[in-house]
Amino acid sequence: MTTKATSRSARPASRLRTPTLTDRLERIDELNLGRLGLICVQERIPDDYTRWEVAFEVDGQPAQLSCVAPSEFGGVPHGLDGDILNGILAIFLEQGAPESGEVLTTPHQILQRAGLDTGGRYYQVLRASLHRLNSAKFVTQNAWRAHGQRRWTTQTFSLVEGLAYDSDDQTLGKGSVIHIRLPKPLVMSVRSKFIKPLDPILLEQLERPLARSVYRLLDAKRYDPTDPQVITMELHMSLISWGQECKLKDLVPSRIKRTLEKAHDDLKACGYLLAVEYQGLGSGQEIVYRFGDGSNFGMDLAARITQYGVGHYVAQGIVQTVPREDLLHRLAKAEFLLRRDRERIQNRAGFVVTVLKDDGVRYPDPEGFVSPTAVSDPPPPPRPRVEEDVEVVRRVREEELRAQPRAAQADAILARLRLLCGVHVVKMGTPRMSAIHQAITEGVLDAVVVEREMMTAVFEGRTEAFLKALVREASDRRRQGQGALLEG
Repeated sequence: MTTKATSRSARPASRLRTPTLTDRLERIDELNLGRLGLICVQERIPDDYTRWEVAFEVDGQPAQLSCVAPSEFGGVPHGLDGDILNGILAIFLEQGAPESGEVLTTPHQILQRAGLDTGGRYYQVLRASLHRLNSAKFVTQNAWRAHGQRRWTTQTFSLVEGLAYDSDDQTLGKGSVIHIRLPKPLVMSVRSKFIKPLDPILLEQLERPLARSVYRLLDAKRYDPTDPQVITMELHMSLISWGQECKLKDLVPSRIKRTLEKAHDDLKACGYLLAVEYQGLGSGQEIVYRFGDGSNFGMDLAARITQYGVGHYVAQGIVQTVPREDLLHRLAKAEFLLRRDRERIQNRAGFVVTVLKDDGVRYPDPEGFVSPTAVSDPPPPPRPRVEEDVEVVRRVREEELRAQPRAAQADAILARLRLLCGVHVVKMGTPRMSAIHQAITEGVLDAVVVEREMMTAVFEGRTEAFLKALVREASDRRRQGQGALLEG
């Protein structure tokens, strides 16, 4: 990664300290907090910004977020509040994530775990932040993911539900002791492991609170909430909707761009973002994020590897030395073999490390294994020399598709959908695309017929309508237990 040349002392309001090794192993975010963006990304907000409300859809159902905060402590939570809450979560985990949600800590420890400077004036910043987090009330209607129950719920809470400290003059100093109680929905979510890693090296480089806030929000949105192991490399969103998700008060498109511009520059300079693009005009504009991830990306894979008992240092070393596509392939292979041969494999950690370091010589791909990296479009059929050969080529491709196992057919069809239907697939969402995959696997959708209809829809310019009909048919056919979709 490229280190910015700007002096930290030139920006005292967001001065960072150098993280310790412990910090770098334990920087995490809870996925609801990250995805919903409950904390405004702006470092400074207008005095009258004391409430916001956002309406959207979750899995086709209406959902709503709202926040009401008093003006006494500076309005809605914003800016450094995200860093401070993240520091509290780190301490909560260190203390065993007790079911009570209780955290006993000191101001110095919170600032340290938040990655902020521990100089004197930051104790005042911390006090104001804690009171904002304590006094702001949030309502998440049909928007909070109860990971253990696999459903969306409605919750009402403050991000810091209980707050007390032992200072007589209501100030915070190095000797103060702080008692915090986190809200029950957040506690249950952390305890059920609905969390994701944060890249501590990237956080260290991002000097602006705005850039760190946008990073946390963007990174959380990359994770599929129904399957947090699925991570996207590209996001498409309405610009105004994205401004709402960032909790910006001014939603004029040009001002949204201007507000986020410096954060985008910082994230591109660090290699996390490859590009930020705008499509369309006026209020109908879309923003497209393409992720580069920089040299230190792989925290998600490191966390996945350590689930099998592999040490942090070993996992991070593998992530840094094995190309990402190869690592995704090998990790999926290791997991496949662990499931298949679980009774014979005694040392899971050692086995996983061996497979991850192997280039396929010792552990070739086993029969029945489908690589998660095999999602690109299958090799195209040979181009026909004459027009009459087109039908022959199509028939050969269809025969090859039918010869594969149903799961492989489903993988191939979803790869084609992602390639040819692009943004429409993203808008449909992972759960709906998973339903199509499952329907093909179960045999209630005919992969060949689906592909044929898809190609026709693409060339006729009715891709979105086709996808909606396909999702509807998949759901209906699975319920009714009928045969293949769309009589050929």
